[in-house]
Amino acid sequence: MIKKIIYGLVLLLMVTCSGCTSVGTVEDKSLSDSEPISSSETIAGNFTINLTRDFGEIALDSREVELQSEWSLMEYMQREYQVTTGYGGSFITGLNGLESTAGDEGNFDWFFFVNGAVASVGADQLKPVPADVVWWDYHRWSDAASPSAVIGCYPQPFVNRTAIILANSSYQEVAEECQRALTAQGALQVEIVDLAEGGIQLDKPEAPVIVIGTWSELQGNTYISKWNQAFARNGSSIHFTAGGIELLSVDGKVQKTLGEGTGVIVATAQGLGDNNPLWLVTGVDETGVKEAVRILCTQPDDLRCKYGLVVQRGQIMALPVD
Repeated sequence: MIKKIIYGLVLLLMVTCSGCTSVGTVEDKSLSDSEPISSSETIAGNFTINLTRDFGEIALDSREVELQSEWSLMEYMQREYQVTTGYGGSFITGLNGLESTAGDEGNFDWFFFVNGAVASVGADQLKPVPADVVWWDYHRWSDAASPSAVIGCYPQPFVNRTAIILANSSYQEVAEECQRALTAQGALQVEIVDLAEGGIQLDKPEAPVIVIGTWSELQGNTYISKWNQAFARNGSSIHFTAGGIELLSVDGKVQKTLGEGTGVIVATAQGLGDNNPLWLVTGVDETGVKEAVRILCTQPDDLRCKYGLVVQRGQIMALPVD
């Protein structure tokens, strides 16, 4: 099993719960058969734990957790849930009876994100801080690449931080709408920068970046164009083509192709633990872009516990697609 988990993490390097289908809450369970919880003092603040399965399709649990001084995420998980660990206690292989498996139906494991980024360390080393959103998702994985960032912890990674919006002047009003929405969600400062002027290194941004525009506009950016060309490795589950946008399965196979009026919201990052991701709020055409912006600004719960999303004529589809 360790090989499967490590392999999954390597794949990540290559590269909601309103809106989720609830099937009830996870049973409260304190201790596991792994190492005991350490004693500590409560510190000011809380963080959020979300549990889902199948890329956020099924909601299992969501709760606010009071922070304890010097506790690791593993210690919180052991207190809050029934946890199974393996390989020296570094990996969580089961939560409340939902265990890592391998067989004819595929490989299933637990993966977790912190504020939308794939963690660079295990749960036994990561220490949550106030306002963190930790999302655990149990799903089938394959040899296809997995994403290095997701949108499903929104409003993280923008809370209490500076954010940058890149958009052409024709989208100034749309960018200002996003600026107001991010500020309302807790961003400290949101700067709007003209995409045509450049000046922002998308491969090494100094803050989380949201890029807004049609695909025909965005593909002129070398970094974004190369990201799209690497669709088989970037884990986004989308691929823009001359005819529209292809939606991919967890296996990286094209399941649907959509055209006019299609918008998307996806995230990417430079490997594990990158807390300055790049969000693309884009579309096949202007209608699609405005649809995506509308979801981001007025329906934030529809981003929750989603790897990415596609919207067309008001219908939202979660990524990857079946």
